[in-house]
Amino acid sequence: MGEEPRRAGTTALADRDERAHALIDLIDEFFDGVFAPLEAWLPALGEALAARLRQGPLTGSAIVALTEADAHRILETTERPLYGAGYCATAEMVSEGNPLAWWQGPERSLLASSTFGPGQAAIDLQRLEWYRVPAETHERHIAGPFVDYLCSNEITLTSALPVMLDGRFAGVVCADVLVASIEDLLLPEVARLGSGSLINANGRVIVSSDPGLETGDRLPGAGAAPGDRTTRSLRYPFALVVSG
Repeated sequence: MGEEPRRAGTTALADRDERAHALIDLIDEFFDGVFAPLEAWLPALGEALAARLRQGPLTGSAIVALTEADAHRILETTERPLYGAGYCATAEMVSEGNPLAWWQGPERSLLASSTFGPGQAAIDLQRLEWYRVPAETHERHIAGPFVDYLCSNEITLTSALPVMLDGRFAGVVCADVLVASIEDLLLPEVARLGSGSLINANGRVIVSSDPGLETGDRLPGAGAAPGDRTTRSLRYPFALVVSG
């Protein structure tokens, strides 16, 4: 008689863990689909940049001309709800103008006004996570969640890939997904697990079914509380924490 509740509880935990792993698989698949068109773009972009750089340093307008068609193609053909996409060159590659060629929003509008300038208006790209981490590691990276004051003014996750020319870092190609779009996809599935939160590597909440947590909050203990169950992605810097 005394074994039945324990056996039932064990079965419930196993079922919840199985559903948590399935949700992590869904998240991995989602971001695989975000990175796929960026990875497909890299060879052609590298060739175009190398050919253009043989003529001398780039200008902002030249970067736009080199990348516009492919950025639009990515935004218009991917199955993922991308808000924006584009390329950002290194400062050393650009003689004048904006090193960032970026298209965003339903109209796929060019981010035309340069936010990179002299004096107090300057933004140090090396301090922006989506640029800095691929520059340092030469590996893909997902930055956020953060409020994207540079582009959308929305809470965003930016997926970035380094562009390498002859073994040297030459900028990043990126795609933005608004957290609101991720909530539409994931929050119903997270809620099925009870009180659950998807967090990044720093313990910041991306989406949560806990009414006491909002995007950007740091999860107390990051899953260390008694009874918490944590399921981590093996490919991306995410973990799913289910409480109780």
